[in-house]
Amino acid sequence: MKRIGKYAVIALLACVTSLSTGCLYLKNHPLGMESCAKDLEGDHYEVLGAAEGTSSSFTLLWMLPVTTRASYDDAINEAIRSQGADNLIDVTMWREKKVYVIGTVDVLHVKGKAIRYTAERK
Repeated sequence: MKRIGKYAVIALLACVTSLSTGCLYLKNHPLGMESCAKDLEGDHYEVLGAAEGTSSSFTLLWMLPVTTRASYDDAINEAIRSQGADNLIDVTMWREKKVYVIGTVDVLHVKGKAIRYTAERK
């Protein structure tokens, strides 16, 4: 009997620990698609490749903001900087919400094709 009690206490502690640090709820929500992130400055550009950026925020106990809100502009600028580009085309956006025991993490994702403007058509 003592052995079963010992294992029960260990299992209970493992459950409490995982609940206090693990994610309780995760949801992805599509926000939309855009042809370009910023106004196009010209028709002549080269595609550099895929780029992705994120911006996130954390709310303690689901109501006390600890960081600034997730920003679309910050996510776009991160994606553009990641490729050394000038703009993004074929942009998709989605929001991810993770709920923990201690608070909520909100992540805004932006993904698209990074472009660099050229002087003339190739």
